[in-house]
Amino acid sequence: MKEKDPFDFERFKAEAMQGLYEGKSLSPNDGVLAPLMKHLLESMMDGELENHLNEEKASGNSNRRNGKTKKTVRGLNTGTLYPSYQVHIDLDYHGC
Repeated sequence: MKEKDPFDFERFKAEAMQGLYEGKSLSPNDGVLAPLMKHLLESMMDGELENHLNEEKASGNSNRRNGKTKKTVRGLNTGTLYPSYQVHIDLDYHGC
């Protein structure tokens, strides 16, 4: 499996500061925090799948990663404070 490129926090920090100086909002929707929120969501979903696959393996079931897809993840109150994000996630073979 190809590893994801690590999130470049220093680059993010520089771009976030530049965006704030230019008047961009701090909002995680389309503001300077959006790349960080997307990275966190993708990392959490990747960790969830990794845990699921480890449990499947421990129980003797064969299951594995099976490609990637895009999903839209929405907050509880989709809007300004709770945006939706287009994230890339791995799929598992059995579709669980």
